[in-house]
Amino acid sequence: MRTVLIFITGFVLGILLTEMISIYGFLLYDQTVSLKVVPFLIGIVLAGIDLLLRRKSKLPNYKSSLH
Repeated sequence: MRTVLIFITGFVLGILLTEMISIYGFLLYDQTVSLKVVPFLIGIVLAGIDLLLRRKSKLPNYKSSLH
């Protein structure tokens, strides 16, 4: 469930980033700039980072076994 929420958060952040880029592109170049894939990419990347960090945190800590 946590990964799904992080994906949704990344998707929303991607939409906001895409809209900001579109606004600046329209103001600078007088034409629209469309980045349709960015929200999906940011959502997938954030969900993947979350999965990797959670997997890494479940690995045994070998340093603590040394006395």
